[in-house]
Amino acid sequence: VLEKLYDEGLVKKLGVSEFGHERLQGFLESEKVVVKPAVDQINLRDCCSVPKDLMKLAKQKGVELLVHNDCSNILPRGTVRELLGSNGAGVLAEPTKTGDKRKSLHGEDVKNGNGQTEDLLRGELQPKWVVKYTAVVRDRGVVEDKGYFALAELAE
Repeated sequence: VLEKLYDEGLVKKLGVSEFGHERLQGFLESEKVVVKPAVDQINLRDCCSVPKDLMKLAKQKGVELLVHNDCSNILPRGTVRELLGSNGAGVLAEPTKTGDKRKSLHGEDVKNGNGQTEDLLRGELQPKWVVKYTAVVRDRGVVEDKGYFALAELAE
């Protein structure tokens, strides 16, 4: 999808994140990659400089290195439910309480906080991946918007 947007001229650059020397080199050499990354964002949170071999490879291949020190655990356990709000965006049941599992095994209705039986999804949302985006105004270098896209899976 992103490569199509790139081909249509709607996206100026595509990049990767947290690719060290070996991983970036393998990615750049892969025949499966149609649009080579223009940027590699790397986290300097645990060290203070960009590895020399990565700098050399990036320069040779025309990949811009951008550094950041963002937290690496963007969505810790329970955060997705918290982001969806107290009612789980209307699709998640309240977290399981003591006795609910026994009640459901014996065919008893499990009530929500309002005393109503709910046909909502039960379990905990576990993030599978997170993509951070930054939209920059063309030719001005001004950040217009930034945020995250995420995919989570419901785990029992």
